[in-house]
This record gives sequence, structure tokens and C-alpha cells, in this order.
Amino acid sequence: MSNKPNPAEATAYLQVRLARTSTYSASEAKVVAVTQRKPEDPQPGCIVVKVKLRIPVEGWDPFEPEAVIDVPADLVQHLIAVEAEDPIQ
Repeated sequence: MSNKPNPAEATAYLQVRLARTSTYSASEAKVVAVTQRKPEDPQPGCIVVKVKLRIPVEGWDPFEPEAVIDVPADLVQHLIAVEAEDPIQ
């Protein structure tokens, strides 16, 4: 049994928008906002990505940590908003 301390945890919500170019490419996106709570009304054109970080105690040593996170397509959830209109009006 290890006496190693549990890693510190942090959760963030990233609002990510495709970069404005003449063509859209999966490799061109920009994080436009980061919050600690899920945004109720994301910025136009953004998706919200929840990120949970687990950082070991050793991570607090002075260095510049970096991570690359790949989001598989099967984890994408599309929320659909519908507004009803009276066709007679």
C-alpha cells in the first residue's frame, strides 16, 4: 500500500470556436473562454468542453506542464434547442 498523496483535481469548462478562415479545418480552433462552472449561455458558435485535471503533488515543482487532449468523435453530444411557431400567424 502506497502512502503517496492523492493528486489535486480541478475542473474547467472551455468554450471552443472554429477559427474564422476561408475553409474550416479540424486543426483550427480557438479557446475563447474558460470558466469553473458550466456556462448557461455559451458564446455564439462555441462548443463547451468539460476538462478535469488531476495533477500529482510532484507537479507543483517549478516546471511548465503541458498536455494534449484528444476528444474522440463518439464522445461528442449535440444538444438541440427547438422553438415552436404558429404557422397561421
